[in-house]
Amino acid sequence: MDSDEFRVLVVCTGNINRSALAEALLRTWADWYLPTDAAPRVVVTSAGLAAPAGQPMRRRTRAIVERLGADGGSHRAVQIDEAAIRAADLVLTADVAHRNGVLGLVPSKLRSTFTIREAGGIAARLGPAAPPTSVEELRARTVAFADRRALGASADGDITDPQGRDDDAYRDMAREEVPPLASIAATLFGMPGPEVEAIVATVTAADAFPFEGLGRPGDAAGSSGSEPRRRRWFGRRDA
Repeated sequence: MDSDEFRVLVVCTGNINRSALAEALLRTWADWYLPTDAAPRVVVTSAGLAAPAGQPMRRRTRAIVERLGADGGSHRAVQIDEAAIRAADLVLTADVAHRNGVLGLVPSKLRSTFTIREAGGIAARLGPAAPPTSVEELRARTVAFADRRALGASADGDITDPQGRDDDAYRDMAREEVPPLASIAATLFGMPGPEVEAIVATVTAADAFPFEGLGRPGDAAGSSGSEPRRRRWFGRRDA
């Protein structure tokens, strides 16, 4: 593990929906909210326990990512390996089975491995914090998660896997996954409370994700044609 980096690994099954979504958002939020000298030292990656390696993020997941101001266009699915787990300071999984799968590969990662909803429950109870000033402080905050694991017990659980399903399954994924990710970002990266509230309001709105013109639910995002313009939907923090 590089002591000058803080590494977050997000895990699901195929690495084309749930963990891909989390990687894109956490990477973007680290860039937005961490001090400019700390952001490059935070490395967010994702992988799948049964990934179709090289496949892009699914269209609807990418639409969710872009609605929240991030970018999923360059994402390609990666198969997990033990080295990635061992290198991570924090491992987040889409469901309990993934957490068990990670710990089956590297049991020593128990204290730093959580489901997204479990970690989000802990973070929500701990509340927002000021942006950290060092990698060591980020690691200390992860230790605080482990020491307070009981705070996330009531929130622990699985995030809907939308693969091969209809639009509503993708909306359910966003509503179950994005709010705990925002709570995690508030505690780890210093995302302000009002912006957490704005994100939650956005993903829970009935008309948040119309998915117009995206084809069938299982279609992958295309790699050709013009890219949609990226935009952040609330005021950006000055660097």
